Amino acid sequence: MSGIAAIFRFDGGPVREAEVAAMTAAMAWRGPDGIAHAASGPVAMGHCQFHATAEALEESQPLASDDGALQLVMDGYLANHAELRTALLARGARLRDCSDPELVLHAYAQWGADCAARLEGEFAIALWDGRRREAWCLRDHHGLRPLYWHADGARLVVASEITAVLAALPVRPGFNLGFLAEIAADIGCSADQTMWQGILRLTPAHVLRANADGCRQQRYWSLPLDRRIRYAREADYVEHYRELLSTCVRRASRSHRPLACEVSGGLDSSGVFVMAGQLARQGRLPAPDLRGYTLAGPAGTEADEVAYARAVAAHSGRAIAELPLFLPPLPWFAARAAADQDLPPLPNAAMSMQLDQAAVADGCRAMLTGIGGDQWLDGTHYYYGELFDAGDWRQLAACLRQDAEAFGLMPAATLLLRLGPGGKVPPGWRKALRRLWHSQPFAKHPWLQLRWQAELAQRQADYEASLPSDYRRSYKLRKALHPRWPLVLDQASRQRARSGIEMRSPMLSRAFIEFSVATPEHLRLRGGVSKYIHRQALAELLPAMVRDRHSKAEFSAAYFQQDEALRDYLGQPLAAGVAGLLDPVGIAALMERYFAAPIDERLTGEIWGSYVCALMAQLEQHSGA
Repeated sequence: MSGIAAIFRFDGGPVREAEVAAMTAAMAWRGPDGIAHAASGPVAMGHCQFHATAEALEESQPLASDDGALQLVMDGYLANHAELRTALLARGARLRDCSDPELVLHAYAQWGADCAARLEGEFAIALWDGRRREAWCLRDHHGLRPLYWHADGARLVVASEITAVLAALPVRPGFNLGFLAEIAADIGCSADQTMWQGILRLTPAHVLRANADGCRQQRYWSLPLDRRIRYAREADYVEHYRELLSTCVRRASRSHRPLACEVSGGLDSSGVFVMAGQLARQGRLPAPDLRGYTLAGPAGTEADEVAYARAVAAHSGRAIAELPLFLPPLPWFAARAAADQDLPPLPNAAMSMQLDQAAVADGCRAMLTGIGGDQWLDGTHYYYGELFDAGDWRQLAACLRQDAEAFGLMPAATLLLRLGPGGKVPPGWRKALRRLWHSQPFAKHPWLQLRWQAELAQRQADYEASLPSDYRRSYKLRKALHPRWPLVLDQASRQRARSGIEMRSPMLSRAFIEFSVATPEHLRLRGGVSKYIHRQALAELLPAMVRDRHSKAEFSAAYFQQDEALRDYLGQPLAAGVAGLLDPVGIAALMERYFAAPIDERLTGEIWGSYVCALMAQLEQHSGA
């Protein structure tokens, strides 16, 4: 959760240290262990230091090579730290310390821009290659660490926070109303955009290279859709998964402080916690201690998961602290948005703040989460198509039998026909049908002005057109590259960083994702039971109450408690900044529809998104900008 900032000039002029100092000052809360700057000719860098590993205690950023030709700042950690260090030493690298930034600097010196594919972990990096007079910026495979950038032809500005980028701009940009339309409609279409014109997110798994000729992005890692892992026995998949999860958790656990773990009581976070506990018992956890934390929702509600967390604690022999939900009033969100100059946290994300703060008070600096399990452990009935294509009639019959027992014979047979032989519809036909569907007028968001309804429809159509026609490939790409992921992860990272703790997600590691993509779908979904392989692999480590669980906690109450405040706020005249985006009559109709609907059918995301758009415009108006 450290912070990085850099300014690169390509017009021959120098960058003053004061310019980058203004950027780090805007995100000083990311540097509890110190802030440092360096300026040399056309480049200036700043680093807000946060020590989350023993190796971080050795680093000194901004970092330069011995000859000064390479300069670097980095936020994050390398999951393959040990392997990369061994590879570099074997090639004769003279490493000055054990820090992760030192490894990245030498990796670039050894392999140039191709080193990106060799780096695994959660990171954002900005590097200056003085020999080439080129900036090289990098974000990890899934965008687990934030990195924003702005280019104007003469300069490239990059930073961990939007506030830091804004601090470097001579003129404040205007709103990106197209992106705000996505927020108001609760739809994600644009992975690289922010609410500010000209301030972009670096796309996950991409390198940004910039020089006097301009900026260009290049993907360095892609979802390996054609890779296959096939075993003769199901037990081999289960064993592989168990070892994989152990490795991913171990790699994400490196810390010189007690390691925190968020334990919701669900399968994913509980699985991460018990696996970390097993590593600790074996003396293989690269942290001095492991501590669990769970949220205690109101008793008797769907947000109450304490019984499951207590079962995990009893089964594992490790205590799990119980913290109440943080449910702040609406003005708290406005204050956060004003401070961050960005969208405020979602209510169901902000509710974990007391949990984070408790972990920090206990001396923790890194927290494991189960984020990613819902995406990469939930299977689909697309296994009928996979098995039909492979000619695996025995397994196909087994799946049909299990689904018939779970849903009934006719629904199971319908799935087989639609996704088995039906999946052989020519790709061109499928793509044409999808285009036909998305060419229909989008009249789903009448609270937007007509112009922005049309803009949103075009954005949706463009996103759909970017996906392959093969439905199984398209489904996997949506899980990995959904445009809403970078926004959600950026907000989660920022919230935890503000509390003073670093979020780590082993179930979003490259190895975990690649295993999911390469293995058969029926390993994850079996007779209506999701996350099948996870349940099997952790059968002894998880209590039966959690292992056999099929429900999930529901935290809509975090939104519903804001109902009256939202009604009052959205009933006011719209601020000038969004008057051309939101339709007052449509907003009134949306609120009427929202409050008249049953709780489980309310358009919660749309109401919150509309509030956020109105809020940002009001804050901008009050700032006098």
